[in-house]
Amino acid sequence: MEEAALKNSLNDRIRGAWTRAKWPEVQTVVEKSVAAVTSPLKADKAVQIDNAVDIMDVFQVYNKNPLTERTAVQLTYNLINGYLILSADSTEDSVFIVGNQVPANDYGTGTTDLPAFLERYLLLACLADFYKANNQLDKSMQQEQLAEETLALELDRVERLESMNKITFNTYPSYNFGISVLTTS
Repeated sequence: MEEAALKNSLNDRIRGAWTRAKWPEVQTVVEKSVAAVTSPLKADKAVQIDNAVDIMDVFQVYNKNPLTERTAVQLTYNLINGYLILSADSTEDSVFIVGNQVPANDYGTGTTDLPAFLERYLLLACLADFYKANNQLDKSMQQEQLAEETLALELDRVERLESMNKITFNTYPSYNFGISVLTTS
């Protein structure tokens, strides 16, 4: 029973951490066919995303593979009711979706490797769940806090790697017309 609780805790924590950031380690590019749909909504150009086995979150959509084609154009889209909807005037027959992979459901069975960037977080979070199950709430809160700090450090690492925290300054040209004379004495 404790083994099942550990596996459930592990899978639940992985799913929670998986969607908290754009982790480079779990991103993928998937090609999907575009088709008309009539149920549960009506759209001329749509791709079913809900319950997909190869993509979980959608970050960007392109007309060509952005990793291999320099001429790939990012497309505008809407996510409605489990479908990725393109504009009705779109001429695309297939799209390339950049997003997160779907996490496995069998972590803890030994058949699927844990994501290395989440190992420390998962260890601390599962320990917090163990303490919580045994009514050791003080220890559970401490481990939960350590787990969140560890995940925050991983998020910071991703931001540094992806240059997400780069500060940019917008400057505007000066509009001084005429001649400025600088004299020193």
